[in-house]
Amino acid sequence: MRAFTAFRLTRYFSILSFALIAIAGSALGLSVQDQATRQVTTMAHRHNEAMSQVFINELWPDFSAFVAGSSGRSAADLRTTFETLGLGTKTSALMKNSDIIKVKVYNRDGLTVFSSDPSQVGDNKRSNAGFIAALAGKATSALTHRNQFDSFEGSRVDVDVISSYLPIRDGGQIAGVIELYQDVTPFVQKLQQVLLKVVLIGAGVMFALYLMQLMVVRYAQGILHTQETALRESNRELDARVEKRTHELAAINSHLEEEVLERRRAEARLDHLAHHDPLTGLPNRLLFAEQLQRSVSKAERHGHQLAVLFVDLDRFKDVNDTLGHAVGDELLVEVARRLTGQLRGGDLLARLGGDEFVCILEEIHTPQDASRVADKLIGRIAESISIRENDLVISASIGISLYPADGVNADNLLRAADTAMYQAKKHGRNTYHFHTPEMTQYAQDRAQLERLLRHAIENNELDVHYQIKMTAADNACPSGVEALARWNSAVLGPVSPVQFIPVAEETGFIVTLGEWVLRTACRQMAAWRARGVDVPRISVNLSVRQLERADIVEVVRSALEESGLPPDALELEITESVIMNAEDAISVLKRLRELGVRLAVDDFGTGYSSLAYLKLLPINTLKIDRSFVIGIGDNLGDESIIQAVIGMARNLGLSTVAEGVETTRQLEFLRHAGCNEIQGYLFGKPQPADEFLESWRRATPTPELV
Repeated sequence: MRAFTAFRLTRYFSILSFALIAIAGSALGLSVQDQATRQVTTMAHRHNEAMSQVFINELWPDFSAFVAGSSGRSAADLRTTFETLGLGTKTSALMKNSDIIKVKVYNRDGLTVFSSDPSQVGDNKRSNAGFIAALAGKATSALTHRNQFDSFEGSRVDVDVISSYLPIRDGGQIAGVIELYQDVTPFVQKLQQVLLKVVLIGAGVMFALYLMQLMVVRYAQGILHTQETALRESNRELDARVEKRTHELAAINSHLEEEVLERRRAEARLDHLAHHDPLTGLPNRLLFAEQLQRSVSKAERHGHQLAVLFVDLDRFKDVNDTLGHAVGDELLVEVARRLTGQLRGGDLLARLGGDEFVCILEEIHTPQDASRVADKLIGRIAESISIRENDLVISASIGISLYPADGVNADNLLRAADTAMYQAKKHGRNTYHFHTPEMTQYAQDRAQLERLLRHAIENNELDVHYQIKMTAADNACPSGVEALARWNSAVLGPVSPVQFIPVAEETGFIVTLGEWVLRTACRQMAAWRARGVDVPRISVNLSVRQLERADIVEVVRSALEESGLPPDALELEITESVIMNAEDAISVLKRLRELGVRLAVDDFGTGYSSLAYLKLLPINTLKIDRSFVIGIGDNLGDESIIQAVIGMARNLGLSTVAEGVETTRQLEFLRHAGCNEIQGYLFGKPQPADEFLESWRRATPTPELV
């Protein structure tokens, strides 16, 4: 029999009192904070309205035509225009000595046509609630805290700002929207100090009342304690007798229960280990196969559709290779958690092994149901993951098969989803793809291509072709050559670089292939010079995988020393995406420049590098991508981009090469724009070494004509 326990009045009174004090203090603080915040926001909003009117009165005449003609223009073009007009300097001068620390102007389409932070020019705020309200004539403001904020004076930290979206009225019409950011940090800090004082004073008053009531409660608690002691004594003897009589039985029951529980736990552990992945806790391949077969049978009975989603992480091996398997394991656990969070309770998610996950979606109505889930999974996985101070951004490729369209049993559905996943990777990764009959053939063809490519060098199936470069002057003459890999398979015949280069990139064979091309090109260049043919410079492409290797500098040095070619006769071409994606790209490029080789950015304009990043690179040349050159004469936008790139390169002290030149019209435009060198079918296609040498000699002016 359990001993009687009296009601602990003091304890519960203290707990309840402190809870009430906390609630009252919080309510008081929140009320004061809400009122003060509203007051600060209202005052700042009025100030922003006044400053917007000052902006319209003083600077709108300068902005009006710029904003009206901004639709459809690129961010770079907009930045160049407003910098040329001096709008940034005028705006900064107008807002000086005010609390306005940032200004943005949007046109009626929501395009950011001006910002005191040039990196934000080109952003689209069409769906932003503040912009929509301002465009309708209603000004809105909001108070936010920024850990870091780019202002007129530079970057600030821990700033409280009021951002206001305000309409710009011009002749009775709303011509655009201006967004002003006002620094209210001092007001917010003072608000917090006042709030702290109010809370402390209120808490002090309530605590004093608590102490007075505590004295009364403690007296009552003493009376209850006396009664509790008497009852406990009367129950103690009875409890002792009951305990003695039941002790033996309890011991026997306890022993039996422990044995039963241990047996059940052991069985549960064995069953779990047999059917679940030890790392993520998800069902393993065995349990997945059983469940998929049950799901297929259920769908067949009820006439439902189901989908199998095969999820494979993109470039997961790079994480293991660079950060270690421990980080890779933690990444897999987090991915499993994220995937689980996006699925319905009745859906099954399993890990098949490595970075492969698969899930079953039962009772879907249309294929679009599966695609929507795939979109959610891809988006969730793409969110940044922080593991051991490493911020990782990964993506996933998903293959989708449907019952009964793609198979009527578990094996066929899983195989179809696996094939579809490789199709998704072929289409650029970070996407999903449904299974089609053609996918199986594609997978077989790709496997054969990969197998044959790995033996292409040892089978002497690879060759290097050379394409001539010409100066863009009126008296054009040869200025260099680019080395390009070609593959004539004994099984497949000639294979386009568009087919085998991506496969080489994905499999890592590009490292071996790239080094072979580099050494072959250097030896050929040295051989031409030994025969008295003065080819000034040869260009060789570097891939992202080559640039990421720790020994890339030594490989280049070895190729130069082996061939005897001077470093300034070699130019390495790196695409924008390689520079942006490879870790420590700048330091590696600087070490290559220290060797004396030249560096060029290939396909410039098709990537995402910023001008601020570009000026840090130790490069010599920008190559204008063919996609812009083919628009000459037909697309004014392409022509403007080419002119802008050439002008920028000239200002940075860089030379320019235009790729893909095929017509005299393109040549004349590039000459007039100031391009330094030309490359394309107009002057010659890539050729084997002997044929190229003859073309070079024909294109080289004789001494009498020079």
